[in-house]
Amino acid sequence: MNWASAVSRELESKDALAEVIGKIKANLGQQAPDALFVFVSPHHSESYDEILEGLHLGLEPKYLIGCSGGGVIGAGHELEEGPGLSLTAALLPGVAIRTLSLDDADLPGPDSSPKAWEEALGVKAADEPQFLLLVSNFMSKAEDLLAGLDYAFPSSQKIGGIASGLRGIGERALFMDRRRVDEGAVVMTLSGDIRLDTLVAQGCRGIGNVYTITKCDDNMLVELDGSPSLKVLTEIYEGASPADRSLMNRSLFVGIVTDPMTAWPPKHGDFLIRNVLGIDPAKRSLAVGAQLREGQAIRFHLRDAEAATQDLESVLERHQGAAGGAAGASGALLFSCMGRGEGMFGKADHDSQLFRQHFGDIAMGGFFCNGEIGPVGSNTYIHGFTSSFGIFRKK
Repeated sequence: MNWASAVSRELESKDALAEVIGKIKANLGQQAPDALFVFVSPHHSESYDEILEGLHLGLEPKYLIGCSGGGVIGAGHELEEGPGLSLTAALLPGVAIRTLSLDDADLPGPDSSPKAWEEALGVKAADEPQFLLLVSNFMSKAEDLLAGLDYAFPSSQKIGGIASGLRGIGERALFMDRRRVDEGAVVMTLSGDIRLDTLVAQGCRGIGNVYTITKCDDNMLVELDGSPSLKVLTEIYEGASPADRSLMNRSLFVGIVTDPMTAWPPKHGDFLIRNVLGIDPAKRSLAVGAQLREGQAIRFHLRDAEAATQDLESVLERHQGAAGGAAGASGALLFSCMGRGEGMFGKADHDSQLFRQHFGDIAMGGFFCNGEIGPVGSNTYIHGFTSSFGIFRKK
């Protein structure tokens, strides 16, 4: 298994294409990549078709997926402003690859069997396929797709992002093999001698205690441990530092433990982070951006640059200490939120640099997304303000 990543800032598409193809060949030699991942800023929107054709002529990849991105990531750099073309190529011996496109109408119904999902994806759960998903902003059933994949392929990992860089009609694009797909999702499945590790850094730190939901109504958080949720939040606010009070006024979130099998007390990384949407003073309750269930554990969270840095470092350190860690990692893909990057951290290449400190100089590509796909607990979600990493190695 061998991976290579390249990125170009060239404004002219033909120059950018020549640069990244040359760098990939310098690393992989004349071998045709088994898988190619391409992410393109909208500065190249008039040349999307030419870029696809040039990549097939220059590298002859067996399979390709990609999309437009408001910023692109490659070779240790994050290009957030100006033109960008990112290319990541992989030689994957012993790996069976499949690419397909899906739209809302292609998805099995909510009562469909796992077999229906296997038929729709063209792979069997017994083969333990790993999934890479790139999704259009206009796919209304994206969450249904993820839920269906979790249901039918529970032992498989899923990672990806929602296309960005959509400044105007014609600039949004998904890519699959030799063609452009403007709606739905493009999916790559990888089966055989490959392992995909997923890391999701949601950029938050907890504040206050862990509580149990004792009363809720749909997405309305009514009571925590028998007390009105607004009363609990007020008590946390009154006991917080001035800095945390300021964050609570502008950057408050709720972390929800969605996996009922999570050990108590839940730890950092067990919480699915969702927005606080509003307050109902009359009912002393909170509206949050998730469906709630009584008995779920929750904790309030705050987000800023320091919290996001600490969260990413914690996620990377935990993985480094787990079985395998950085050893044997061959390549990676990073799906990062448009709200992160230099705007949040005040410097370029923040997440890429932290990743390299823990995993070394392995090839990594990716893009800045309008939503990041990755697992929390046993389920896969669409996130915001998150960096989702997919790390590849031989099984």
